[in-house]
Amino acid sequence: MLTKLQQEIENVFEDFPKYWENKLLLKNVIIEDIRNYEPKLLSALLKNQTIQKAYSLEANGVHIFKIEEFISVLRYKSYLKNSYTKYSNEIGLTIDGKYLKYNSDVLLDFPHKDGILEGRMTQEDVGKEEVYYHNILANEEIDVLLSPKVFNNVKKYDVNGESIPVDFKETDNLMIKGNNLIGLHSLKKHYEGKIKMIYIDPPYNTKNDSFKYNDRFNHSTWLTFMKNRLEIAKDLITDDGSICISIDHNEIAYLMILMDQIFGKNNLRNIITVKRSSVSGAKVINPGVVNVSDYVLIYSKSPTQWSSNKVFREKERDSRYNNYIENIDDSPEDWRYQTILDAFAAHLNIEKKLLKKHFGTNYNERLNEFVYEKKDNIIRFASLDDRQISAKVKEIKYLSKLDNKKTYIIKRENYNNYYLFKGNAILFFKDRLIDVDGQLRFGELISDIWDDVLPNDLHNEGGVTLRKGKKTEKLLERLIKLCTNENEIVLDFFAGSGTTAAVSMKTNRKFIAIEQMDYIENITKQRLINVIQSDKSGVSKNNNWQGGGSFIFTEIHELNQQYKSSILNSSEKKEIQDLLCTLKTMPYLNIKVDLEKIINTQKNFFELTLEQQKELLIQLLDSNQLYLSYSEIDDKQYEIDDQTKAFNHSFYQEGV
Repeated sequence: MLTKLQQEIENVFEDFPKYWENKLLLKNVIIEDIRNYEPKLLSALLKNQTIQKAYSLEANGVHIFKIEEFISVLRYKSYLKNSYTKYSNEIGLTIDGKYLKYNSDVLLDFPHKDGILEGRMTQEDVGKEEVYYHNILANEEIDVLLSPKVFNNVKKYDVNGESIPVDFKETDNLMIKGNNLIGLHSLKKHYEGKIKMIYIDPPYNTKNDSFKYNDRFNHSTWLTFMKNRLEIAKDLITDDGSICISIDHNEIAYLMILMDQIFGKNNLRNIITVKRSSVSGAKVINPGVVNVSDYVLIYSKSPTQWSSNKVFREKERDSRYNNYIENIDDSPEDWRYQTILDAFAAHLNIEKKLLKKHFGTNYNERLNEFVYEKKDNIIRFASLDDRQISAKVKEIKYLSKLDNKKTYIIKRENYNNYYLFKGNAILFFKDRLIDVDGQLRFGELISDIWDDVLPNDLHNEGGVTLRKGKKTEKLLERLIKLCTNENEIVLDFFAGSGTTAAVSMKTNRKFIAIEQMDYIENITKQRLINVIQSDKSGVSKNNNWQGGGSFIFTEIHELNQQYKSSILNSSEKKEIQDLLCTLKTMPYLNIKVDLEKIINTQKNFFELTLEQQKELLIQLLDSNQLYLSYSEIDDKQYEIDDQTKAFNHSFYQEGV
């Protein structure tokens, strides 16, 4: 049953035949007319007292219609029977009854807080519900909002400290403070098709707001938020590159469907299960299975060109490597075989049966030392399945069975040679060793279960603290070494505490990091300064990190965004009043009403609650002027200095 407000809205639209087709409401036509301030429609809506009360603000006798709020109702609520909004809130994979893939009018349709228009993203509201301000932009406005933006406050950090660069080099690492969607679009000209790997750890859509992001979107909004960023991110990746996304169980199913749409189902490479904690503490109080896992989705850009590396993890030494080759430096025809214990006893000139008695409790340790010392000589035999080997190898296999004294060799270009003895392949212990913190250890190829990437000192990694917000350096090291080679570019546009950037430097990769939260100054940036100054935590030892390197830190130049942030961070009406006085002096701001009238004559405005005042001012600021577009960098009213201009011209390769 329709509520009174719903019925009143429908009654108004019934007086306009052009808004209906076969009893279906042409919602997009209505929205277009409302945005164009169609007089008859707005007049009809405001004449209705119920609608006027719900969707307008009165200031000194003048009613200001809350256009965007009303439009958001048309889009997201099932207010009207037979309208295209009927199923929009059902499952979160559609907007306005259309699958996200096919809906071209949803790009920026989500609350300010949820990313582009971030609202109160830099502080937590303890003990109260989040306040959402909606701002919906038409398609024709999007090009302006997402055009390349000016970077200001540019600084370079290296072993010599801080300096101000005037150009951008291909070898430079880059850290950007600002909205990540705006940042991604600003990267496109310089980096389209150049980034080998993207890693992101986005908000998980839970109530655990570790990074102070709005981390409890509804499914529909969260998917739109992610879709905006993933579409432009895909353009930045190389043809043989990949994207890795950390996610938990709350959104993994939804995210996979979205990723299948954007990257293609055939490009799903792996679903990694990552152990993030132990079965202990408060987690064991509740009944049922204890959740200690997160996931990493790995998608490639191309189904055929994806490039990845073999990566190994440490494990206990495989006891099947229990044979020893004498004369390993001679021709394989002269190789002689014995057990490890025989070789160990001969090496020490001790009878084999006396070895355990000789070493006592140190026996296993000393045997292990011998195995690693003689790693080149240690082997195991492996049977060969005729169905999985070539005809040539099969021929040599059976030949070697007939000649049980000779070791046969099959030389292969660009691959390890085949060695066969008595019909079995020879596998070398040395080929299974990996470097762990500067020491050789037995390893195995990684699987899709990672239970070894949680260090004991996570909170101390990088020399910065962001409790419950860090990903481990070991996790990022494994992903980066899996998906990239040295000197290739890694991008993280939810940079957080800077783990991705830190590991990229330590493994000799280039990085781009984007973070809009204020802690980028004293956490993210400081962590990278620590890395330059030879930070010893995390994976430093494993990569022999001695310090060095550099990065450029910059901010996206704010216009209306700085005032929007001030509005949202205001805690009392006096701050709003002072801000109004500031706004009216800004010549380049496009305000939708006369601020002078509000300040001097609109008594009713100051009688509104603080939240109502903030909501109204948010509506009045022009969203196309959140940030300064690069195309306007030479406009004198913005007073951009020559050094900043030079850096931006270099970054955007003006004239190239």
